[in-house]
Amino acid sequence: MSQMKALVMTAIGGPEVLQLQSVPCPVIREPHEIMVRVMAAGVNPADYRVRKRMPPMDKWTLPAEGLILGLEGAGIVEAIGSAVTRFKVGDEVYYWDGGFIGSPGNYAQFKVLNEHYMARKPSTLSFTEAAALPVVAITGWEALHTHAGLKSGEYLLVQGGAGGLGHIGIQLGKLLGARVATTVSTKAKAALAASLGADHIVMYRSEEVAPSLQKWTGKDGVDVVYDTVGDAVFSQSVGLLTMHGRLVTAAYPTSWPTENIFTTALKNIRVSFEAMAHALSSHEARVKQTTILETVAKLVDDGHLKVVLDRTYPLAEAGEAQRALEAGEISGRIAVEIPQ
Repeated sequence: MSQMKALVMTAIGGPEVLQLQSVPCPVIREPHEIMVRVMAAGVNPADYRVRKRMPPMDKWTLPAEGLILGLEGAGIVEAIGSAVTRFKVGDEVYYWDGGFIGSPGNYAQFKVLNEHYMARKPSTLSFTEAAALPVVAITGWEALHTHAGLKSGEYLLVQGGAGGLGHIGIQLGKLLGARVATTVSTKAKAALAASLGADHIVMYRSEEVAPSLQKWTGKDGVDVVYDTVGDAVFSQSVGLLTMHGRLVTAAYPTSWPTENIFTTALKNIRVSFEAMAHALSSHEARVKQTTILETVAKLVDDGHLKVVLDRTYPLAEAGEAQRALEAGEISGRIAVEIPQ
């Protein structure tokens, strides 16, 4: 096969700049590479941020046209390099790779990547469900387990618990033994958060977050805040923590009010930034993230973790999927199906 269908970014701009085209099919060039027939791709905020050059994607030198977006995917091993030992043709896999810097993304029929950067797809998930899991699962694991060091019995607040990152954060927090609170905007999202195991739900549009958390914990705040929203929510989160609390943000706050610096210092709060793209410069870090995907797959297949898939779109409508995500219309995750 020499050509494949892919959704290609033709310029910086709105959803209309994503056009379905016929492009050269990727080829295996290294012994440890695998070609995947992509069945589905996840849709992430990074996709529309790259398309529109929103922060932080404006910090990288990226071409204005010719990009294939899509950070994550799931599919079937189509061909393997001469030194591949972890997979065989026909295996079902899921992963995150490309769509940002380094290589083309997953809004395409085929994808080539290193065998060490993928894991076997959870057998209980469809391809669309599996494709929507890698980014949020790795981000949540690194945020709560690696950065926050969340312990059993601690109080965790997940900001934005009905979103892609948030709904996984609630479940991971419970699996780590924490008591989990979350913020949501609607009754429907509150019901979703409750179904995922949240112990305390704050409807932030109708009640003050800090007093609600103080009443729930019986102290001046929570031990850990996992911020999946950024900006004003990131700033607010500092004041929701108890002494020696930990704040981990997976969003991209564009500012940090100076009064929060004083509060952070006074409470001896530790602030961490979770950006899973840090692994792009380290083979060892990518392999660690694959280990996370392997652990997550077992948790899913054992019934301890689920991905909530709000909607699926055909590949040609990935721009509309991005618009819906940016508009805040989505609970959980969305994915695009790749035509075969």
